[in-house]
Amino acid sequence: MKVFKASLLILKRRAVQVIVYLSMFTAMFIIIASFYSEQVSTDFSAVRPAFTVINRDKDTPLTEGLMEFLRDKGTEHVLPDEKQELQDAAFYHATEYILIIPEGFDESVWSGNPLSLEAASIPGTGKSYYIDSLANQYWSFVDAYHKADSSLDRKAVSRMTLEALSLESSAETLRQTNSQPISDLYESYNRVQSYILMVVTLLCVTSITMSFRRPDLRMRNLCAPTTTRQKNLGLFLYCSLVGFVVWLSTSLLGYLVSLPSLAGADGRLVALLFANSFLYTFVALSIAMLLNYFISNPNTQNAIANFLSLALSFLGGAFVPLEFLSEGLRTVSRFTPVYWYSEAVSDICNLTLLNKETLAPIWRSFAMELGFAAAILCVALAVGKTKNKAESSFGSTRTELEM
Repeated sequence: MKVFKASLLILKRRAVQVIVYLSMFTAMFIIIASFYSEQVSTDFSAVRPAFTVINRDKDTPLTEGLMEFLRDKGTEHVLPDEKQELQDAAFYHATEYILIIPEGFDESVWSGNPLSLEAASIPGTGKSYYIDSLANQYWSFVDAYHKADSSLDRKAVSRMTLEALSLESSAETLRQTNSQPISDLYESYNRVQSYILMVVTLLCVTSITMSFRRPDLRMRNLCAPTTTRQKNLGLFLYCSLVGFVVWLSTSLLGYLVSLPSLAGADGRLVALLFANSFLYTFVALSIAMLLNYFISNPNTQNAIANFLSLALSFLGGAFVPLEFLSEGLRTVSRFTPVYWYSEAVSDICNLTLLNKETLAPIWRSFAMELGFAAAILCVALAVGKTKNKAESSFGSTRTELEM
């Protein structure tokens, strides 16, 4: 247990660096969480945008029918026919869409050569496009009925148009589960969690192994009455404890901050996300064990930890969703553990039914993560055996204890 206690003492001296990373990550996530809605709603309700109609023509059954149709779909905002008033209303979003019916429009429609309607809307808003499409739809029906039967008067055409446009089809939403889906907030957190797991684990593990690889300390330990098995056991216990604490603290942080948005979510999906991040912790530990043979000073440690964590996160879909990556990048990312971690997060959050078929891709991703961890650990053991036998293993190694 002496090696284990010494490892904890060294980590205590480097605690500030770890706390800074965790604090920055926590603050960033809390800020992001404030932009997400607290509850995912699957209910549908029609949007009723504000609109304004300026009728410069006479009131006829056709224009009255248009007003009745638009009032049923939106909220009318009455404005005077003054340019300044209309511009101010559009600028301050008092109305989303302004339709101007020019003089003589009714007669032009009835004669088969309709004048162009003047319309003004707020660029880039879906509400304005919605009202515009409704107005065009109304006049299209009017034109179709009038051409189909020229004996119909305006009142009859308007009535038939409103009857046709009032027809609706019923839709029934079926859900295979009674639980709410995993919120976008919690899904995003689980993706980014791979970065903080990797960087903090690398810093905590390599800080200890770097210190124990000091030439004078290593030669002294070789002469100590402690066996190699006891030293390795102490380091193993330390790495296990670090991995568990980092995983548990980051997982609980995300769960607690996202708790309002997880109301009604299936607890089994949350448990699968916890298991996914737990398995990825083994990948981070194995990479840390491999890199400790190539890190000789704190400056190199910080550079490697940050560069590798960011590179894997960007390439594996932690920061940028995999569907936004090019086909070539996705092919390369398949050879990284973060890709399979992100795939598991996507598959879990998209689950609507838990059975053998739907869980198969998740088990495959879990197996790939464990496979990466085992393969990297084997490489680390082989590199360690070669390094320990080499004369260069007793070369200069600088740590913060020598500063």
